[in-house]
Amino acid sequence: MSRRTRGQLVSRKCHDGCVRWSARYVDAAGKRTQETIGYDLTAKEAREKLDDLLHGVRTQHRKAQKPITLERFAREWIAARDEEEGQSGALKRSTRAGYRLIIENHLVPALGRKQLAAIDVDELESYIATKRKKGLGPRTINRHLNLMHRLFVVAEKRGLARANPVRLVERPREPRRRWRILTPTEIGRVERALGELSDDPWTRQARVIFLTVLGAGLRRGEIRGLRWGDVALADPDGARLRVRETWVQGGPDTPKSEKSERTIALGPVLTEELFHHRQRALFRGDDERVFCSNRGGPLDPGKYAETYRKALAKAGVTDYVRPFHGGRHASITNAAAAGTSPAALMARAGHSDFSTTQLYIDLAGETFCEEADRLEQRVFGVRANQS
Repeated sequence: MSRRTRGQLVSRKCHDGCVRWSARYVDAAGKRTQETIGYDLTAKEAREKLDDLLHGVRTQHRKAQKPITLERFAREWIAARDEEEGQSGALKRSTRAGYRLIIENHLVPALGRKQLAAIDVDELESYIATKRKKGLGPRTINRHLNLMHRLFVVAEKRGLARANPVRLVERPREPRRRWRILTPTEIGRVERALGELSDDPWTRQARVIFLTVLGAGLRRGEIRGLRWGDVALADPDGARLRVRETWVQGGPDTPKSEKSERTIALGPVLTEELFHHRQRALFRGDDERVFCSNRGGPLDPGKYAETYRKALAKAGVTDYVRPFHGGRHASITNAAAAGTSPAALMARAGHSDFSTTQLYIDLAGETFCEEADRLEQRVFGVRANQS
């Protein structure tokens, strides 16, 4: 090996105990440089990475990584995602908006001026600690790390970073999710309360929204994006609705995932309620929204939440229950408790990952006792009825 392509390994222990390996070498342009090449490697693995790097210098005239700050790289990356809108595999508009908020409000202020290739595990551990002190929860911080992981994967492919430090970061543990689920009895009380609050058009619509969230398990954006042309109440094969649009981040979008675009069968109660709701509605054309503002625009979720909280208070439910998210959870959990098969439950909920559906199945087992009653009646017979 010539002096020009000779390299040296340097190792340094990070604060969390992992070891960062760097390579000192002279690139094809004759520039002396040092780059991070990996974390927690054995000495043999580090040497192999250095040999690969030097081989690239000799045979491909590889030069040192082009320095770029995280701020510039992240902004260029999200701008490129905006240009992909409408193309196959492009990020959803709402996803891009969420990423942009993380980049501008968190990553750029904290790490923006640092060279992308110089950000290591210690930097990220410090970032996590700072965000925890500022009150951000584990789930939020992990979303930040997910985005940074994605950025480093792209940077590695472009030769702007030799290693991805996010892989070695100890992520904050997310607490197990617990939701306040309305029981069937409480659902009945809240429905009656909505009917007793007022007889004005808005409150009547709010009651049907409540029944639709509980009866079909729709997300907030799906409720706001639902149009009459996607609701088939007189279908000879049974009433159903199709979820193909959602309203999020101030505009229409496709559903959350491919699995979220789905068709949901409607029961007779919800079918009748939606039929009467359409008869009363000022906006009932196929392209008009099932639930809307007084002028036909997208539903105001804040206004619905206010009405919902009044109904909860009137029904004697003092716990905090999220108006849309809580209703969707109640719908899916009650469906699981009623014996809906896991596959059917996953399809109805629009989940792309069965592990998400499993949360509802587990919660149904903890929250409801009907299964235990049915089991005892089956195996113990008369004794269960006499107790």
